[in-house]
Amino acid sequence: MPESAVRVRQSGQRRLADSRAGNVLVLAVVTALVLAGAWWMSRPTTGEATAVDVAFGEAPPPVPGADAFAFQAPTVDGSTFDLAAERGAPVWLSFVATWCSSCRAEAPDIQDAWSASDGSVTMASVYLGEDLATVGAYAKRLGMDYPQVADPDGAISGEYRIMAVPSHVFINSDGTVHSSHVGVLTRGQMDRILAELG
Repeated sequence: MPESAVRVRQSGQRRLADSRAGNVLVLAVVTALVLAGAWWMSRPTTGEATAVDVAFGEAPPPVPGADAFAFQAPTVDGSTFDLAAERGAPVWLSFVATWCSSCRAEAPDIQDAWSASDGSVTMASVYLGEDLATVGAYAKRLGMDYPQVADPDGAISGEYRIMAVPSHVFINSDGTVHSSHVGVLTRGQMDRILAELG
């Protein structure tokens, strides 16, 4: 590039840097970078659990070996899910919400893991603070065909002391709690836990 062209270019850059428009442009770029960084740090990511506020019930915490809290609740297909009636088969309760992005991210794996169990495990998702119509539309959209239970007043979630969604409670065939987990499970974790249930 000729020396005169370099001088003209440097002069133009200096004028822009010294001008009010140049300062505004620099400030706008810095602000955009700061806002992008703040969004990146606070964005929801799959794998995380989202805290929920639920009044705890009187049942003991779902610790391994404790009796699982028995409940009956309507499902989106018009039947009733009765945990006590499931005694004799292992049960997996998934506590979720339709607004929870992490719950949505793991839903296909839950459906696949349950399908792969060939009926050896009873599965039910319990939707904290949501009604049957909302749950039904959501389950249909995601193609989930195992029992979907609405928990509009949080009573079931409260008895299981759910503090975040997604949360999972695995119950042995004798009605005792095998384990509980907060947050998204990988498909490998699901398969391993299901294989351990007695």
